[in-house]
Amino acid sequence: MTIYALSTTEGQSGVAIIRVSGTKAKECIKVLTGRNPKPRYAELTNITSSKKEIIDQAITLFFPEGKSFTGESVAEFHLHGSSAVIKKVLLELSKIKGLRLAKPGEFTKIAYINGKLNLLQVEGLRNLIRAETDEQRRQAFRHYSDQATNKYFSWLEDLRNILALVEASIDFSDEEMPGDIYNVARKKINKTILELRKHLKSEKQGAVIRDGIKIAILGKTNSGKSSLINYLSKRELSIVSKNPGTTRDVLSVQMEFSGIPVTIYDTAGIRSTKDEIEEEGKRRALITGTIADIRVFIGDNSLKRPFKDISLTKQKEDLVVMNKADLKKANNEKRDVTISLKKNKGLDRLVDKIVARVKEISSVYSGPVITSEREFGHVKSALQSLERIKYQDPALDSEEINNALVEIGLITKKTHNEEILGRIFNDFCIGK
Repeated sequence: MTIYALSTTEGQSGVAIIRVSGTKAKECIKVLTGRNPKPRYAELTNITSSKKEIIDQAITLFFPEGKSFTGESVAEFHLHGSSAVIKKVLLELSKIKGLRLAKPGEFTKIAYINGKLNLLQVEGLRNLIRAETDEQRRQAFRHYSDQATNKYFSWLEDLRNILALVEASIDFSDEEMPGDIYNVARKKINKTILELRKHLKSEKQGAVIRDGIKIAILGKTNSGKSSLINYLSKRELSIVSKNPGTTRDVLSVQMEFSGIPVTIYDTAGIRSTKDEIEEEGKRRALITGTIADIRVFIGDNSLKRPFKDISLTKQKEDLVVMNKADLKKANNEKRDVTISLKKNKGLDRLVDKIVARVKEISSVYSGPVITSEREFGHVKSALQSLERIKYQDPALDSEEINNALVEIGLITKKTHNEEILGRIFNDFCIGK
């Protein structure tokens, strides 16, 4: 069966690309242009309907089997990106016998089945398509290219060499076995264990790059929370008023700091109250504080107890900010920075400190990081197998090394597990 779909975003654009993959790809170009395409040659030609009406002038490309993204014969039509042109060309393709519309991710799935991509690269491509920030793009490309794959291939090679040493010790009697062969294996195993432990820690950075960092602004009523989120987002997101308790629910805005996606939350003021709605806002504010990666506690410089009713248990990533520096200082609270939102003072320093916290959280590891639960699970299982080695029975140790080899191999190896494949490919758009 030959499949086809629009491979670019729907809507008006300068160029739209329709992709065809399968045995009838070359025939599609002949039917729509009347030309016999040369392999890997871009040609400007008219696209015509079955009634010989010119639909558009477009660039056509033909990639022969084995020389394309999917591994099958592929045709591409680079059209003007109007809805009318796209719909008409898709309609003409639907008239060709043996063609059907592609399912979400089907082009990539065919590429995977044909060995053009391994499972790790497929996940990288999915994340590359989704990437919204520069760091997400970098990390996704490390997986889509061979950087992450080569890292696992290197561990596979190391484990095979270790296995050869351990199995060699089984084949020798105690009298014949070279004295240090097992010690060499032990050193190599310990080295691999340290590398896998370090790689497992990268999962946190992968999650940060993928899901972003949550920053919660917490404080009493009228401390300047709403003004701060408006300043950071450069939007009038939150209502600013002298009346206390204006913010009743959690408001949020998505931003980007140093290539990392960040969600900033403005929360209801925390104070003792009998108002049912305000009490619910306070409850939600405290919950938001528990899930945040960074908490910005903002207090009023002119109050003796700027954090009354707030459980101020400062973590390493948190910031204590004292607002209203233009008013007389009335407390000796420890603070990371003093600002005045009214007078626009100290705000650059505050932003620098937030960016520093974001970088610290997101930059704990360099190189390809773990980006999925599937990848994390296999690395963890491989590590656990190596950690079970007791260096007492070479036969048992060999079995654990084999288990680790299997787990690392599954990260890139082809699988027929439909649940895993469905979870990965169903996240793709049609045409990808």
